Amino acid sequence: MYKREKASSFEDYWVASKAWERTGLSLGTARALVNAGFLTLDDLYTAHDFELANIPRVGPKSLAILYALIGRKMPDAPRRRRKRQLTNGVPSQVSIASHGGN
Repeated sequence: MYKREKASSFEDYWVASKAWERTGLSLGTARALVNAGFLTLDDLYTAHDFELANIPRVGPKSLAILYALIGRKMPDAPRRRRKRQLTNGVPSQVSIASHGGN
């Protein structure tokens, strides 16, 4: 994996964070990008999908903005399976009548 350079001064950190904010990202996401070494759009262009997906504190909405900025299609994320909710201790998809209750 490519070793990214971090901001060399607070001023560089601040300028890069504000530049990311102007693209529509939140301040937290902007700071996370700078902390991960993404100071410019050129840094994003050279990043692999796995690297972008593993930036701490960058969620799916921010990733969608990042992919739009670099003109790439965002990969499909595997969907999590939802657990069935229990209603009074009985799964909501099961009715008592369907089990031959009296």
